[in-house]
Amino acid sequence: MDGSRRELIGLGHDLQAVSELEATVALREPGVFFTPAELRHFAAAATPLESMAGGFAAKEALFKALPTASGTWFWTDAELVHDRRGAPGFAAHGALAEHLARRRLRVRVSISHSGGFVSSVVVVTGARALTGFSGTIHGAVRGVLQRITARASGASQRPGRTRAREQRGRA
Repeated sequence: MDGSRRELIGLGHDLQAVSELEATVALREPGVFFTPAELRHFAAAATPLESMAGGFAAKEALFKALPTASGTWFWTDAELVHDRRGAPGFAAHGALAEHLARRRLRVRVSISHSGGFVSSVVVVTGARALTGFSGTIHGAVRGVLQRITARASGASQRPGRTRAREQRGRA
């Protein structure tokens, strides 16, 4: 995902027929679904309606991938942006930006166009937490590995020894 210190938090997908958006006037109103910058980007594209459908699908996929929160965010809080190569990403604003920052979440997006359809996949990753169930598993695995290492080095293999007793035995 984003290296060994990140874990998958959410995965979202959306498939959109481009033709379904032709008559949807609200999509073209600045500040409703898209920011003015997004609308300018779509208008400058080779196929503006297809580009807009990609933006719509990306936002739908994002909202499906995000973990639930107590607050509310708006469509324009997730602004679709593109790097200098044209690769899509999101700039978060308002309550969405606060939610992502508070939970230390990262968002990645992919958009694909083909045959009158647009598909978007969003992956949300977060910092790996070694608490709760995950931390318990991590601790158990660490304990097993310590016992395997101890056996390989010839340390005592008596069943039922606690970690503290093993530590005292090595001292």
